[in-house]
Amino acid sequence: MQKYNLYLSALSLSALCLIFSSCKDDDEPPVKPKLSFASSTLTVKESDGTIEIQVVLDKPASQDITVDYSLDGTAIDDITGGTTTPADYEVLSEYGEVEILKGETTGIIELDIYSDSDLEDDETIEISIEDVSSDEIEITRDDEITITVQQEDGLIVLLEWGVGDGETYTDVDMDLFLWAENTSSTLVQTGYIGISGTNFTSLRGSFSSPEYFFLPTALAEDGTFGLSCTYYEGTVDPMNFEVSYIEIINNDDVSTVTKKGTYTAVNLNKWDDDATGTDPVMIMAFAKTGADFTDFSEITVPGTGSRMGSPSEFPTDFKRQNKPAVLSDKIKSYIKQLK
Repeated sequence: MQKYNLYLSALSLSALCLIFSSCKDDDEPPVKPKLSFASSTLTVKESDGTIEIQVVLDKPASQDITVDYSLDGTAIDDITGGTTTPADYEVLSEYGEVEILKGETTGIIELDIYSDSDLEDDETIEISIEDVSSDEIEITRDDEITITVQQEDGLIVLLEWGVGDGETYTDVDMDLFLWAENTSSTLVQTGYIGISGTNFTSLRGSFSSPEYFFLPTALAEDGTFGLSCTYYEGTVDPMNFEVSYIEIINNDDVSTVTKKGTYTAVNLNKWDDDATGTDPVMIMAFAKTGADFTDFSEITVPGTGSRMGSPSEFPTDFKRQNKPAVLSDKIKSYIKQLK
């Protein structure tokens, strides 16, 4: 009898443990899906255009969820920049939030990286997950991504004066203009690109050497380009100058071509002075085919003025603005390598 009672007691205890175990399992909350970025870093070029950033769950969402995110970093988006600050990129998807649909594991933040004529140091876009619409989702520590935007490939065109030993040109000022082939295969004036290399349509002077622009491979169509290098003002006679073409691929200067020229007093051309000026026109040319810049001509110095050929039509708002020279660390390093 005692043996039988012990057997029943063991069965009872086993059943009791099973009940308690079952109750304990029922009381445990389900594991929440974990939310994060698919990666914490990404490197792109300005010329890459549209890129996609993935926000992911480690298991499918049980309902539609909305993830709020914030933007930071040295690169400026078009909303933050507004009408006063040039933008580096644009959010093509919903600004500040991304949706992951029920049964899905991925949401996409779509960005358009701008190709521009600035020659800049690397910039960053920092995206951080701030909140999620459901308490059933856990935000992990992988809630930030840093996107490094590298300078795109292209051609630096660098105008310098007072380039010889002992040449100190204290009162010389030169201006650099770009010409580009149009649909009629005619080279037309596209605007001035000054020391900051910001764009092809605004005029910026500096009164100090050098002046430059950066022509991105992605923005420049195949064809012929021309340059004007005007002797705007000064008393130096003769006045030596040079133009260097520095090709940039993968953030490295892969080739440099330099052409030298000399102006005298008869080449002075204060082109924006209605009484004495004449429109700047090409004195040299080069070509682009695919990713290659070639056919860099010699400098042709005209008999008078800083021009040759026929004057072009200028936009009504095309006026000379004198601004201080501003060089990025990147352009400084390329100039230093030329010396």
